[in-house]
Amino acid sequence: MNVCSLLLKSRSAEYEVLRTVLRTFGEIEGYSKGFLFSLELSMKEAFVNAVSHGNMSREELFVEFVMRADSSGEQVTLEADISDSGSGFNLEQLPDPTFEGFLLRSSGRGLYIIRSIAEIVGVEVSDGRSTLKLRYTPY
Repeated sequence: MNVCSLLLKSRSAEYEVLRTVLRTFGEIEGYSKGFLFSLELSMKEAFVNAVSHGNMSREELFVEFVMRADSSGEQVTLEADISDSGSGFNLEQLPDPTFEGFLLRSSGRGLYIIRSIAEIVGVEVSDGRSTLKLRYTPY
């Protein structure tokens, strides 16, 4: 199992650091370009949500990423935890951005995009931190 941990300042420019780490990690793991594109997209959405909603755009806070790649079993998996300083959210109470009343909104699609790429395992809240837990099936 390979593990990668990254702590980023809570500002949008830090995404480029995350993107570089994702590409390097993905290349080491042998992920396809298509999967890497999807991984980058979903992690960008998770990062933007953590900065904007979790940390309320407070630059003195941090966003932490922990990725665990496991290729020892029958199925290759990638698990990712994205933590911020927010109070968390209830996955079941989020509005569906495909409903008519939400179609013209300029935001609210991040988790919808993430769900189309990864399995959202859950949201954990403890010690003033909120962690979004994701599971991917790399190809």
